[in-house]
Amino acid sequence: MPRYENIIILNPDSPKEEKEELLKRIRANIERTGAKIVRFDDWTVRRLAYSIKKMDRGHYYYILFDAEKEAIPQLDRFYKTQDNLLRHLFIKVDDKEEGPKVTPEHVIFDELEGEYS
Repeated sequence: MPRYENIIILNPDSPKEEKEELLKRIRANIERTGAKIVRFDDWTVRRLAYSIKKMDRGHYYYILFDAEKEAIPQLDRFYKTQDNLLRHLFIKVDDKEEGPKVTPEHVIFDELEGEYS
C-alpha cells in the first residue's frame, strides 16, 4: 500500500469541541477507506503565508498513512465539504517515510519581506 502525507489546516477560531469532532471524523474517514494511520501530529496554530478565507492563522495537523490510491479522491471529497477546514494537501511519499522527527519551526514572514526585492 502506498504511503501518503496529509497536511490539513483548520480554522483556529472554531471551538475546541468542533475541532475535536472534525478530527475524529477525519480519522474515521481515513480508516473507513481501509487505510492505516501511521502518525497524527498537532503542529499548533501558525501564521499563514497568505490569507485563506480571510484568516491569517491556521491550526496545522500532519497525518501520515498507508492507503490505496482510490482512497485519496474519497478523502478529498470529504475534506471539501468541511467548512472549518481551510486547506488540505496529499503527497505520496516513500513507503519507508516516517515523517519529520520534530515539529517544523515557525516561520516569521515579516523578517523575510524584502529579501527577494
